[in-house]
Amino acid sequence: MSRSPIKEVVVVGGGIGGLTTALALRRAGISARVYERASRLRDIQAGGGLVLWHNAIPALRGIGMEEPVQKIGHELRRYRFRSWRDRDLADWSIERMAGRLGAPAYTVSRAELHRTLSAEVGDDLVLGARCAGFDSDADGVTVRFEDGREERGDLLVGADGLRSAVRGAMMPYEPPPRYAGVTAWQGIAHVPGLGTPGHTFVSTFGRGRWFVYYPLTDGHVYWDAIISDRISRRMDAFGQTWREIVTREFAGWPVPVAELVEATPMGGVSPIDIFDRDPVTRWSTDRATLVGDAAHPMTFNLGQGANQAIEGAVVLASCLAGARDVPGALAEYERRRVARTAKVVRRSRANGAFSRWSAPAACWFRDAFMRLTFDRLVYRKTYELTMDTGLSH
Repeated sequence: MSRSPIKEVVVVGGGIGGLTTALALRRAGISARVYERASRLRDIQAGGGLVLWHNAIPALRGIGMEEPVQKIGHELRRYRFRSWRDRDLADWSIERMAGRLGAPAYTVSRAELHRTLSAEVGDDLVLGARCAGFDSDADGVTVRFEDGREERGDLLVGADGLRSAVRGAMMPYEPPPRYAGVTAWQGIAHVPGLGTPGHTFVSTFGRGRWFVYYPLTDGHVYWDAIISDRISRRMDAFGQTWREIVTREFAGWPVPVAELVEATPMGGVSPIDIFDRDPVTRWSTDRATLVGDAAHPMTFNLGQGANQAIEGAVVLASCLAGARDVPGALAEYERRRVARTAKVVRRSRANGAFSRWSAPAACWFRDAFMRLTFDRLVYRKTYELTMDTGLSH
């Protein structure tokens, strides 16, 4: 068993989870360098939008990053659930919960969030470093990269996403990620005069389809057009643009669906298949552990992927701070995170199945269920789950 103080941590993966891990470790007095396989920052500073929910904000606050995020974020105050037939199903006061919990919710551009985090990490972010494996011993871990370099540390943190090389080395016989049955088109439209609600997240449910949109800063709106595999597998996209496909599949949907699609530049929008993994009971060895999607990839149905990565990074740093027993610190990290994230993965998966329904009778039942039981069941249980962060344990 190791009895050495933790001084140097090697983080593999320069996404939101990896960068937050480095900043949280730095705050705890532990040096960390982040190794990212992409050779250019612009290759990873891409993507659409995301919501930093109430559970991520206290974590960011604890590492001094709440104010920088506020500067690039747009505060959410309301969440509306609607039917594709232009009917309201439920209404969620984000502003009320923000006051009760002492933490607002912000929408952010994924690229802007990454730029903010990477600027804070600075020279401790190394690009063009693709992990090839690692070896550990009683005193530390040696991480190997494809270009032949090796880096030594007291601990390895794999934050390298859904198809993590670190996880693959730890669990070589694990099945591949599970396709969640949906394909998403994601875009950002600049529509300052469209009149979309300025602080509202809108989810609109249809038959085997789901459309989400919310405001970002400066008149930009992020949107997701999600189609179940029953539809997407039948698509003949040959010779068609993404706009033609999305316009056809969401024809007749309420304003501003068509307007957002039309206002989005042609470049940068492509279908994204959604995956997750079954939860595991462990994701650490004596000298290596996982954070974010490398540990617990989940569908986007609760909007918790980045939030759980941020939470996990801060909890991991708190477990390592001052620790002399590395395996013991990692066991504590797993105690605080494994069961929680498993619940979020399963709830997100269940919500995804719910939103994928396409039979008219099933969709009628879903919409009626939302109207009648949302406040009593969905709203309360979702907040109970997402706010049980474990940050203060």
